[in-house]
Amino acid sequence: MYIEKRYIKKFEKILEQLSAPLRLMDVQGQCLAPESGENESLPNLVMAAGITHRVGDKLYRSLDMNPPLTLVCAADLPGVENILILADAMLMSMLKSGLSIASHSDVFRRALKQELTGADLITRAGEHQIPLEMERSVMLFQIEQTDKASAYSILGELVPLSDTDTLIEMNRHVVALIKDMNGIDGPDELFQFAQAVQETLMEEAVQTAEIGVGESKSSLSLLGESYQEARRAMEVGHIFSPEESIHVFRYLLLERFLMNVPREESMHYHQLLFNRKTAKLFNEEMLQTIEMFFRKDLNLSDTARQLYIHRNTLVYRLDKVQRHTGLDLRKFDNAVTFKILYELKKCGQEKPKQIY
Repeated sequence: MYIEKRYIKKFEKILEQLSAPLRLMDVQGQCLAPESGENESLPNLVMAAGITHRVGDKLYRSLDMNPPLTLVCAADLPGVENILILADAMLMSMLKSGLSIASHSDVFRRALKQELTGADLITRAGEHQIPLEMERSVMLFQIEQTDKASAYSILGELVPLSDTDTLIEMNRHVVALIKDMNGIDGPDELFQFAQAVQETLMEEAVQTAEIGVGESKSSLSLLGESYQEARRAMEVGHIFSPEESIHVFRYLLLERFLMNVPREESMHYHQLLFNRKTAKLFNEEMLQTIEMFFRKDLNLSDTARQLYIHRNTLVYRLDKVQRHTGLDLRKFDNAVTFKILYELKKCGQEKPKQIY
């Protein structure tokens, strides 16, 4: 984005009013304000906007625009972090009112919520040099326990970003990562990326996040669909796999289908198999056995080994289910029938978790 000389002068006046010497740098490391300030090479890392990053003996804070402008100052000055926040707010306020533009993040945020479409989206994207055609996927991160820092400030320090990734604060607890899919081999690799973020969160911040992964989209105008898919993945995943924290939209095809079955129908078909007559049969031990059997792809030996029981004990339990229900879970069709009827209870009794 080109900024006129008169605005650079206004930037300089704002910085002069502050009690610590700050410099405003462009992406090449040229000092824009004050004009007499020294140029320097910025750290070779992508810094999320609106978050103060410490590198060595200096603090860096990027403004929410594209290409970014970065405030730089010495880290050991008293109260300097608050001064950086104040300078950021003052400069962005002037940019929004003086240049009549939304911030870089505002454009993405409104695109995700499908509040910005058509010619308006094209215009705003052009102002911030946001590519209209590009393969991207939306990943949502939700952190509930944010007593002091917001989810955005926590993730902004820890999530590894490429030059073409963008981290967007949706609210205090929810952050969207718009991930450039160039060089990424589909949802499997996104799942691995999410796992790495989870590990880093636990090690560095003693936090965990619930993560939803949407489908890849080729256009900025379609990013709202990926955002809705990531939300839906979290909602559905929370119901069907509450023990899991990473939910990928593509991998939840059956669960998404079951969620569309009316509640009355769900409970009716669930109770055909799970009722008073079968209550003793399907005790906790039996259900754990069946779940492990499915997890091990109907393999008797692997299941018995995982449960630390004899193979014959497992066969006896499966025979018992067949005698009482007519379903031989060693047969694929019967196993699918059992799985669907069992899962119907979840969508019949619980409401989706709302993700905002």
